[in-house]
Amino acid sequence: MYEFILQISPGVMTRELIHDLGLNAVSLGTMAAFYYYAYTPMQLPAGFLFDRFGPRRLIAAATFTCAVGALIFGTTHSIAMASAGRFMMGMGSAFSFIGTLVLVSRWFPARYFAFLTGLVELMSCVGAIVGETPLAIAVGHWGWRHTTITLSMIGMVLAALIWLIVRDSPEVVSKGKRFQSTSDKTFIQSLRQVGRNNQTWFIALYSFMVWAPITAFAALWGVPFLVAAYGISTQAASAACTMIWLAIGIGCPILGWWSDKVGLRGMPLKFAASLGIIGLIPIIYIPHLPLFWLYFCLFLFGLAASGQSLAFGVVKDNNHANVAGTAIGINNMATVAGGALFQPIIGLFLHLYWNGATHNGMPFYNAADYRKAFIVLPLCYFFAFLIGKFLILETHCQPQHNDGP
Repeated sequence: MYEFILQISPGVMTRELIHDLGLNAVSLGTMAAFYYYAYTPMQLPAGFLFDRFGPRRLIAAATFTCAVGALIFGTTHSIAMASAGRFMMGMGSAFSFIGTLVLVSRWFPARYFAFLTGLVELMSCVGAIVGETPLAIAVGHWGWRHTTITLSMIGMVLAALIWLIVRDSPEVVSKGKRFQSTSDKTFIQSLRQVGRNNQTWFIALYSFMVWAPITAFAALWGVPFLVAAYGISTQAASAACTMIWLAIGIGCPILGWWSDKVGLRGMPLKFAASLGIIGLIPIIYIPHLPLFWLYFCLFLFGLAASGQSLAFGVVKDNNHANVAGTAIGINNMATVAGGALFQPIIGLFLHLYWNGATHNGMPFYNAADYRKAFIVLPLCYFFAFLIGKFLILETHCQPQHNDGP
């Protein structure tokens, strides 16, 4: 929850950041993407470190790092330091999702993994929902600086609670043992073992395609687009974007349950990708869509992104248990890489299409500018569908490597 609030927070304070830090679309997108510049490459060592050292210490330290980054971001007047704060938030957040999945894999039977991954995503989406309308209200009342500093204080308390409460595995609790490494491989050996499996990369590419539009639209550019296209307030636009996170929160556990129930991975993956095409095209390209249908299409958009949750179950099916953390790390790296690429790319497209209009001395981007910049988003779901249909092999929800490497 906490990591997602930090991740999407710039989306509800774009005007304030542009005004206070003297940004435009390109510099705003780049600064926000510094979160992903740390988050994305850290997925590989994070997965390996969890296999080696366990989740408790790493998650507590990572949460504290997030809190320090938020404090820097909320107190600086420098673009460079604000970017550094976002970088620290991303570095700490890199351990949150993988660490939670590692805990799930050690505390619960394997047959529940896809469903419980969906529940983890549900909690993440609760954080994203808090990061939309409630955070927009807080920014409106107290300003973006005080709100961000408060988030920093919450993170420091959370880090202490994780250290005091979380335990690495049932064996640590029942036998009082210290965490034992699940793998004696080096990082390069683990990476080589996972990387030799083509399915790892096909699944990662699918995850990238279904989640990249979320990082571009829901996490940053969606709110200002809805304000420009529908003439609504920032709070109303953030409330509309809440439908995306609500759908992801509902869709992830349901998609995982459905996949486990029917014993198939491919069909739910293709279904999710098709919803992205159906949902995004009307949002972007039908002017003055009635609000009911706007909310409905945003909900479909969110359901489509639920496919990335199921992809974690598929990548786990396709790799040995002793490198599960590394495999999950590669998949999560691909999932969030869209933020590092698409947030600044959309900002660059907006700047290129900008007609020079300003509002209160700040660049003003109209709905037509956004529609041109967003053309890549529905294409992502089209390619995800093709990957799910032709490249990802069906595992029937069963591990494909039951014996040792």
